Amino acid sequence: MKSETVKFGVSEKRLSPCLMSREEKIIITAIARRNRDVFEALFCEYFTLLTKYAEGFIFDRDDCEDIVQNLFINLWERADSLDIRTSIKAYLYQSVKNRCLNYLRNLNVSDNHKLLYLESMLNGSDETDWIDPEWAERIHLALNNLPPQMAQALRLKYMEGEKIVRIARKMRISENTVKTHLTRGKKRLHKHLLESLSLYSL
Repeated sequence: MKSETVKFGVSEKRLSPCLMSREEKIIITAIARRNRDVFEALFCEYFTLLTKYAEGFIFDRDDCEDIVQNLFINLWERADSLDIRTSIKAYLYQSVKNRCLNYLRNLNVSDNHKLLYLESMLNGSDETDWIDPEWAERIHLALNNLPPQMAQALRLKYMEGEKIVRIARKMRISENTVKTHLTRGKKRLHKHLLESLSLYSL
């Protein structure tokens, strides 16, 4: 593994990728003392990188961004009790990996090929993704079993390709409420459709 360069206003130094340096200890101490500037610098440095890493496990950028954002929220909320014994980079990447695996585990995913197939259907904008009438019917029935607003948000997002801001305007709800509907709705759809996948030949 290549060594990494620490930034955030302290002197740059080549680091071991696994061991915490003196500069990183300073960063962690600053965050523990609720130094928002240092914390925001850490967030800006790693958010995009960690999101792309999460996409290697979960094939939906919105969900990946939520996972990484929630990790940083958790770091800030327990800043005064952080116990990091590796480099900051190693800690963040391992935390994202663990959260992605927990996310998949909660969906009862046992076969990544099934997940890939399902995600391509849910996220595809091509009409060819919906050519299978059997799956179109299964998805239609699954959506009908969801709360009306949740189902509407999913249809607008994944079948009509609408952006979250436009969905919020159409439904006259906040963007955060839309995101909540999409996150919870996708989990329910995943569970229902993955059960069907066990009887479906890929």
